[in-house]
Amino acid sequence: MSDIHPGHRVRVDGNAAGGRLLELFGRDMTTVRAQCGQCDRVAELADAIAEVDDAGLILLCRGCSRTLLTCLRSPDGEQLVIGALARLEFR
Repeated sequence: MSDIHPGHRVRVDGNAAGGRLLELFGRDMTTVRAQCGQCDRVAELADAIAEVDDAGLILLCRGCSRTLLTCLRSPDGEQLVIGALARLEFR
């Protein structure tokens, strides 16, 4: 079984998701600290592993590879699915 989510081809750092996160949240989210609910790792979203394509993005914990959050676009609208993300720290 592949460790890459279907439809995604390349893994990059979380900075690659910065523009999409700015559209969703209305602020720079790359410096927001996120805690993974699976392994308790805390790091900036820029440190997450990102899988980005035209359909959306997936942010994965760099510590345990669990999905932190998923943003999907479709003709019917947009979805934000919270995965293992336990907390966001805005400073």
